[in-house]
Amino acid sequence: MTKQTHVGRRDFVKLVGSAGLLAAAGGSIAKGADAPKAEAAAGPAKPLIRGTPAVFAPTADSVCIVWTVNGAARGWVEYGADPENLNLRSGGDAMGYTPHDERVLKVRLKGLAAGTRYWWRAASIALAPGSAKAGSQNPPPEPPPVYTAVYSFTTLAPSAAETSFVMWNDTHQNLPTIKRLSALTAGEGARQVDFLVWNGDITQRNNNEADLIPDTYVHPAGVVDLAKGPPIFLTRGNHDVRGVWANKVVDYVDFPDTHEGGVARPFYAFRSGPLGAIVLDTGEDKPDRHSSFRGLVSFEPLIEEQARWLEKVIERPEIKNAPVKVVFCHIPLRWTDEKPQDYFAKPAGFDRFSKRGRDAWHASLVKWGVRVIISAHVHRWVHIPANAEFPYAQITGGGPEKERARLVRGHVTSSGLKLTACDLDGKELAAVTF
Repeated sequence: MTKQTHVGRRDFVKLVGSAGLLAAAGGSIAKGADAPKAEAAAGPAKPLIRGTPAVFAPTADSVCIVWTVNGAARGWVEYGADPENLNLRSGGDAMGYTPHDERVLKVRLKGLAAGTRYWWRAASIALAPGSAKAGSQNPPPEPPPVYTAVYSFTTLAPSAAETSFVMWNDTHQNLPTIKRLSALTAGEGARQVDFLVWNGDITQRNNNEADLIPDTYVHPAGVVDLAKGPPIFLTRGNHDVRGVWANKVVDYVDFPDTHEGGVARPFYAFRSGPLGAIVLDTGEDKPDRHSSFRGLVSFEPLIEEQARWLEKVIERPEIKNAPVKVVFCHIPLRWTDEKPQDYFAKPAGFDRFSKRGRDAWHASLVKWGVRVIISAHVHRWVHIPANAEFPYAQITGGGPEKERARLVRGHVTSSGLKLTACDLDGKELAAVTF
């Protein structure tokens, strides 16, 4: 089973028939008097697969593979538990389609075994001219498939005795910082971890889809290979939901489809070993009515929806009975200075903590017994201990600059959670045990 990528706003049939698209997809331009001029004007053909892939939204029995392309293409994923025998294939969805698009392809692998390592590669075939004419008795020949490198991932293991993870946050397209975080996470000598939480503000704003989104979320600047690292849990930050193209980010990333009906949402829960984790979406750092959003956001209803969902999810046995309970969200739910903000001042104030989220979620989180909220947003490492009013601690990670950036490591056993903050040289700067 796979998730279908939707073309939607583009006229896909026209694109498949265009010479310009074929050049981008690695195909050949139709013969004719003007063909050499057209080829010369188009320049060298780009490779069909653009950059490297990424693995999002792991569960005990599934992951989502995402990769981008330079033209109209269809694709699938070949995988298996033996790196020498990728004997399984996923490339069709519940609606009877194969993933096809001119920019991004997504395939969710389902029915996997928990705590198991799988090897995989993604494949794409450029759509030849006329291939959009379904039912043709004489379809044009297809070019050979193009493959990514072979990678591996390991599914979550809910029954494991321990689990470990890392958190990146507020990378804001800072390539040197992302490269160092990647090296500390998946480079030679890096400690093995089960998953990565990329805790929001991955971008500055999303006002351009063609280059900004894939080169930020799938293959940062075309040089960081996220697929070499652990599977990614994505948490949206306020900058990720900002901009006229922000609603298209979901075409390039994925969230676990653990809700009723198998629908992926930007808030979710998962179990990895003794860790029960809830991921919440704190939305923007100002009210929906703020003029800077130009009427494009509606996060206050989403926060209320999450409150209703929380009441149910904390009763799911694997979440309710987890020995260690943690929440990940981008904007903290507590802060050191909680004075009201003037959202319409110049310069405008903004939320250092999400009071809207806390007011809606606090009662359920206390009932659940959450130990710590792990957040980002403020661009510095902070630990606010639990107290009588708020029986959960608050942690925030670092910022995009080298001096402030932090790799947060978590190690969980049935007896507790240890969090450490490291600088970009790998030096441990702080440690907290819950």
